[in-house]
Amino acid sequence: MNADLLIVSVAVISGVAGLVIYFWNVRRKENPLFNTTNVVAWLLIALVPVLIIFSFFPQSSTTGTLFGFSVTGAVAAFIFIWWFGTLKSQEATARDQKISQFDQMQTRVKELEDQNYQLQIAKGGAPPSPVVSRPETFAYKLQSQPNKKVGVITGDIQNVKIADVWVNSENTNMQMARFHDRSISGTIRWMGSQKDFAGDVDDDLIANELKLIMGNKLSVQPATVIPTGSGELQKTNKVKKIFHVASVQGQVAAGYRPIEHIESCVTAVLKKADSDEYKELGLKTILFPLLGVGHAQGDLKDTAHKLLDAAIAYLNENGISAIDTVYFLAWTQAERDTCKAILDNAEKLVAV
Repeated sequence: MNADLLIVSVAVISGVAGLVIYFWNVRRKENPLFNTTNVVAWLLIALVPVLIIFSFFPQSSTTGTLFGFSVTGAVAAFIFIWWFGTLKSQEATARDQKISQFDQMQTRVKELEDQNYQLQIAKGGAPPSPVVSRPETFAYKLQSQPNKKVGVITGDIQNVKIADVWVNSENTNMQMARFHDRSISGTIRWMGSQKDFAGDVDDDLIANELKLIMGNKLSVQPATVIPTGSGELQKTNKVKKIFHVASVQGQVAAGYRPIEHIESCVTAVLKKADSDEYKELGLKTILFPLLGVGHAQGDLKDTAHKLLDAAIAYLNENGISAIDTVYFLAWTQAERDTCKAILDNAEKLVAV
């Protein structure tokens, strides 16, 4: 076998090997060395034209200097590709190591959460309920009003795109939570805000409108409902209005607690949605959080019963209501299971 044929054969083998490694790697993205393997694959593929040029035109191309040596174009390209490939492989390896470290950290966090879960059980306390990761919708129609439904949506509110109105559980001071607080109020405020090119808040649309409406007032009565626009949520989640309802009260040095008769918030919101001023908007679907069970730490089962019963009663007694569907958001498995159990056993409902 002459030298040219040997080099061409090596080029073909290199190209085939590179393609095989590349397509194998693409199908196995869980490969912990995905980035490194990808660089190696493309390095083998890139060597094909270099070897062919070197085989047929060993002294062609412009002669130049590389690292102080005089070399032909093909040799220079060969050396450059290997140098460049090695450099990129090192960078890819560093990325893989960072990804691996992050995965290990996530695993450790999960282990600590599991340990905390078991510790809570061992102490006889109520263990924290896991968050629902998969969005689900459970709907029930009223026996007396088949066109009216009450249901539960699970998971993150950011994924909900089927409600005309989002209800914001707010305090009697109507002060929205900070952007990064773990609350519905903070999430709505963030999602509704206008961002600049870097993703930072440029206009705090919903909170600013709420402040403008409040004016010089420092507080409102419990169960008061103040509607505002939905800001950017109109574009991203098809939300037409945000109804802020005063469902919790603050006390100095004691934090927040649910208002008395928390179910009155549901009735007040539905009445507001049915008022003449919102008829032109065609509001049909409303999404409630489980008012008062977050930072206010209201009893989940008791509160959920009151909220769901209030929604069922309103729709049952107001057949001409413009609202045809009332959903409640269940963030955790405990909230989902509690709401489903209540709806499953409701005499006036039938599962859809």
